[in-house]
Parts: sequence; C-alpha cells; structure tokens
Amino acid sequence: MLLAILQIVLILMVGFLVAGFWNRKLGKWACDKMGWHFVDRATSFDGCSLHSKCARCGKDVMQDGQGNWF
Repeated sequence: MLLAILQIVLILMVGFLVAGFWNRKLGKWACDKMGWHFVDRATSFDGCSLHSKCARCGKDVMQDGQGNWF
C-alpha cells in the first residue's frame, strides 16, 4: 500500500515538473511568435478596449472584441 502511494506521488511530481517546463516554453513561444498573451486581470478601460500587461512577457496588451489579448 505504501509503495503504491509513493508511486502516485512520484508520478504527480514528475507530471507537475513536465507541465511547468512545457508551460514556460510554450508560453514564451506563444508570446514571441504568435502574439498570444496571458493576462491575470485588466488594468484599465478606455471606453472601447481593455488594457493590461502580459503576465509572461510584460508587454502592454489590449483585448479585442472576441476576448483575445494582443
């Protein structure tokens, strides 16, 4: 029973490490090459668009009418 629990914990730890690595690499590529940005929350509204900073690359970004940040 203890061996099964240790195996599950090990699998979860490896999974989280792989997911974190993949997210960093994919996130950098998405910002740099595709122009897809990730925003935690909007910081300002100019009457037409939401404005914020990308959480991954720090660029000033704006949200379009379909909810995408560019």
